[in-house]
Amino acid sequence: MHGLYEGAIGRKPLTESAKSFISGRVLARSALWNFGGMAAPMVTALFVIPLLIDGFGKERFGLLTIIWMGVGYFSLFDMGFGRALTKLVADRLGTGDTNDLGTLIWTAILLILLFGLIGSGIISLAAEALIHHILNVEASLQNEGITAMRILALGLPAVVVTAAFVGILQAHQHFATITAVRIPLGVLTFGGPFLTLQFSPSLTWATAALVTTRICALVAYYLTAASVRPELKHFIPPQKKHISPLFHFGGWLTVTNIVGPLMVYFDRFLIGAVLTMTAVSYYVTPYEVLSRLQLLPRSMLNVLFPALTTALKADKQRLVIIYSQASRILLLLMLPALSASFLLAPEALQIWLGDDFRRMATPVVQWLAVGWLINTLARMPFTVLQSAGRPDLVAKTHLLEFLPYAFLLWMLTRKFGISGTAAAWALRILADTVILNWVVRYKIPELKESVARTFAWIFVFLIGIALGSMLVSFILRVTFLLIISATSVILLWPIITQLTSGLAAKASKAAATESN
Repeated sequence: MHGLYEGAIGRKPLTESAKSFISGRVLARSALWNFGGMAAPMVTALFVIPLLIDGFGKERFGLLTIIWMGVGYFSLFDMGFGRALTKLVADRLGTGDTNDLGTLIWTAILLILLFGLIGSGIISLAAEALIHHILNVEASLQNEGITAMRILALGLPAVVVTAAFVGILQAHQHFATITAVRIPLGVLTFGGPFLTLQFSPSLTWATAALVTTRICALVAYYLTAASVRPELKHFIPPQKKHISPLFHFGGWLTVTNIVGPLMVYFDRFLIGAVLTMTAVSYYVTPYEVLSRLQLLPRSMLNVLFPALTTALKADKQRLVIIYSQASRILLLLMLPALSASFLLAPEALQIWLGDDFRRMATPVVQWLAVGWLINTLARMPFTVLQSAGRPDLVAKTHLLEFLPYAFLLWMLTRKFGISGTAAAWALRILADTVILNWVVRYKIPELKESVARTFAWIFVFLIGIALGSMLVSFILRVTFLLIISATSVILLWPIITQLTSGLAAKASKAAATESN
């Protein structure tokens, strides 16, 4: 415990407004808003992806998935300053010491813009080598792919600077505002290429639509963040004193943002290089859908990050409650959906994408479902370590995993194709979950009991996966799914009841006050 909280936890008591940031009612409301903003793209993707595959063709669609990945992965050029800004702003809101927020915010924005411009130049210069020599792109698509990558590079500064404005809004728990922007942004991530497909199958137009959408989102996030922090309405010269804290937190976070997504996205690059772009389509399509099921965990953790930061400052009892209840809620909400993905993968693929995808992608879906389920148990330790100001521990974990994972991924992909790719990914997720929970157990002693329960759940999962894999009959698989779902509801019900009763009591109190 020594060293984890030193310097990260101040001695000033929490302000009343900061206490409201960690109340169950505020966190639940923020999580629901955040989930709403993330759910819209998932619904759009379910309807649009089959049409995009049909219109672009599997080869061109495979390249489009790489561009989508680039929009997310290349945002690492914000150097972690967006997340660092959320933490540092939340720290100051917690103690009420906001005198230097203006200089902190503008220092972060200028640093992010600088690195965004550097990243834009790197990607633009590397586009030709990427398309010609790294990805197995057919000759007829190579020029188109290079142009699309360079358009993506032009939009990168807008993508990364957006992180600063989102970070400010998150620190203030303004997730309803974030949702208002995120819904159209998420819908157009899939809808934009679909609209351009109506007049051209070129990836150039599709990428231009994605970049235009991101620029519009930048403007919207700036305007909403400026309404919360008036310091954004006029330029304030940056100060050197903020650079070190931003780099200290953001630097290690950047390592995580490089290595973590690299381990996530390296698989599709390897498939494109070792196999074919068509194989990328077979792998990435189910991956993207299953990753969209992670909207609920992501929506909760975006809310919990500033809340855990605030709780770590002065209220360890509240920290344990938030951590334990959030872990249980995440697990029990995700268990039925991911169990259904594992148990009913053949039938779902047949209905959604046809016989080819059923034959090629069923093992992929099952391995990915296992990985995402176990990953649910890694999310809280990942978040609480960053909230405690120790992103270095997360980064070191990912660095430790990288080379063994890369070797395993290469070996299994060459031997078993995309099924081996998915298996390697799931095994890496298992290792990551065990290591992160082990680190939290020793670094934050207050959470030992919660971590012990997590290890017990991992053991139960492995037994359940082994049992589910032996069920061939559709009826038996459906029955097993119903048992899992019913158990989840039973275990989750007391938490839902407690939360709704708290909300009802708050509403009654507000009504009584108004009537008086």
